[in-house]
Amino acid sequence: MDERASITEIGKEFYQIRSLEKDFHRNIYLKRFIGPDGSIVPMIMDPGTRLDLKFLLPFLQDKIGGMENLKIIFLSHQDPDLTANLSLLMSNAPQSQLVTSIDTWRLVKMYGVPEKRVKTIESFNSNEILVKNTQHRLRFVPARYCHFRGSMMVYDYESRILFSGDLFGGVNTNLEGGIYATEDSWEGISLFHQLYMPSTVALKHTMERISILNPFPEIIAPQHGDIVAGENVYKFLGRLSSLTVGAELVSQADLQKEQALLAINNFFSYLQKNCDQVLKIFHEEFRKGKKIFTPLILINGRAMDLKVSPTVTFQQIIHILNTSPDARPYPNLRSIFLDIIKEAGLEFHWVEDE
Repeated sequence: MDERASITEIGKEFYQIRSLEKDFHRNIYLKRFIGPDGSIVPMIMDPGTRLDLKFLLPFLQDKIGGMENLKIIFLSHQDPDLTANLSLLMSNAPQSQLVTSIDTWRLVKMYGVPEKRVKTIESFNSNEILVKNTQHRLRFVPARYCHFRGSMMVYDYESRILFSGDLFGGVNTNLEGGIYATEDSWEGISLFHQLYMPSTVALKHTMERISILNPFPEIIAPQHGDIVAGENVYKFLGRLSSLTVGAELVSQADLQKEQALLAINNFFSYLQKNCDQVLKIFHEEFRKGKKIFTPLILINGRAMDLKVSPTVTFQQIIHILNTSPDARPYPNLRSIFLDIIKEAGLEFHWVEDE
């Protein structure tokens, strides 16, 4: 298998194909529904980009005899990082059908997919279906405006895995490595959601839809970031239910943002006077255009605006202090930064582990 991808069976006949970008990777999932007579109905979820074909095609050859045997292609939403392979797969898998929301179909039909091979979820009699030939149950769960009006999740009752699309996705902040989320993963999840989810209300409503699934999911498998399993399913579900994002985040009190910018710039001034090499780390991490997920806007070395909440920004700064080799010779910097935050009139409690 290509060294840029890892392959893991995360549930019964439910596989994750994970690209290995350090900062922000993609997850493609394959479920093999196997009937009593041994018949196999393969379903691929969010099949990724052309960058993924080098390891995706050998994987499909190994597990289902080639992409031509795909039967169901599920899209959670319309973004190109998950839809770019759609026309290639469907043209080579003549028996396959696309299953997605009508809002997603309205956009991905631009790939030239024949309408007769599309099943919109809204056209089903209910959100729950039986897979033809194997009788496995699937449930489609709307994720309205998270981050697209037509976003959909799919729940596999057999494995008790919820494929969540962009929900629960995150930037890679898991210090322990591996494919499963740890407490460190929450930083990347909250940053991603505050950047890309447009509405706190929509996010809360979607968490409520997940919470009433019966039986409750044992695993949540997002299109980006780490797989959420065990007690973290409950923990992160609760946190996302109360996370401020999007329009509501923008409308938060300007005073809190000004206090946060003051604290950050005071810390940068301290670094400039006492350990300039550490300040260069932040300039490199946060300079305009360097990374997609920078939490603040830096102009001429000064923090001018926040793209996420002060809390998430502070977490990102401490993460850099904890992980950068150039910052390790200065173990007191985190305490100094926390003191500066307090002096600015803000409350921020850093907890190593819950």
